[in-house]
Amino acid sequence: MLAQLMASWAACETPPGVDVAFVVVENAARPDCRDLVAGAAGGLKIDYRLEPRIGIPIARNRAVELAVACGADLIAFVDDDERVAADWLVELVAEYRRSRALLIGGPVEAQAPAAPLSRWRKAILRGVQQRFGHKAEVARRQNLAGRVDRVTVVTNNWLAHRDLFVVHGLRFDERDPLTGGSDAAFDREVTRRGLLKSWADKAVVYETMPPERLTFAYQFRRARDQSLASFARKQGRGWRTASGIAAILPYRLVAIGVVTLAIPLRGGPGIVASARAAGWSVGRILGLFGTRSRLYAEVTGK
Repeated sequence: MLAQLMASWAACETPPGVDVAFVVVENAARPDCRDLVAGAAGGLKIDYRLEPRIGIPIARNRAVELAVACGADLIAFVDDDERVAADWLVELVAEYRRSRALLIGGPVEAQAPAAPLSRWRKAILRGVQQRFGHKAEVARRQNLAGRVDRVTVVTNNWLAHRDLFVVHGLRFDERDPLTGGSDAAFDREVTRRGLLKSWADKAVVYETMPPERLTFAYQFRRARDQSLASFARKQGRGWRTASGIAAILPYRLVAIGVVTLAIPLRGGPGIVASARAAGWSVGRILGLFGTRSRLYAEVTGK
């Protein structure tokens, strides 16, 4: 997947008036990907760094520090299981120049892996694709309506101005490095401070979905762990958090029943909706008993 990402970087158009530098931070005890990065397709020059402290927010902060140290004005993030469109950077930078926003997001499209898929996995892929498409459409509409503060901008397609780090002192929260959600927490802090955000609707990236992610169990676990991570960030509200969960859970359980019954009509989207609704509810219940998310303790994909 990393090789495919770097190949898409090599084919990426450079925005006018911009110098582009690429960085790969490998979050591991040893440099397994160093040679792969050194031999990147298209002769692309990439700065490789090893971050042995395990945790995705730690790796993200290392990338930020490298970018700030080299004098970058804009810092873009994508995930290592994605590929970028040829005009991805052009569209991101164009939106920055238009809006002067300090944080900009863009849409992600889910794509099938090269390996053949069973009928069941194809159905789940359609559900994931619909979910991604719905999120992107909602973000586009909110941005057009001037309500981009309601959109959560995360690092799977992300552009930030250096002022967020140099002037405002923001970083990704490293306290729970395996839980996930540090990018969503970063976004909320940008919104809380009233800093300008925007959405680049045409800056598209593509996420390949490995077969092991196209199962009911994986979609359930993903939603459960995301729910746990969200719950952990809200624990400071004390009894209000617990009482709010107790109030909404009955409605969630009814919703799970409704979407499950609708699976014969909705197919893959119904399967994904059912898995995620059940996972969210279980995550909230487990959170009340002190369970912590381990979303990034296991790596999927090749």
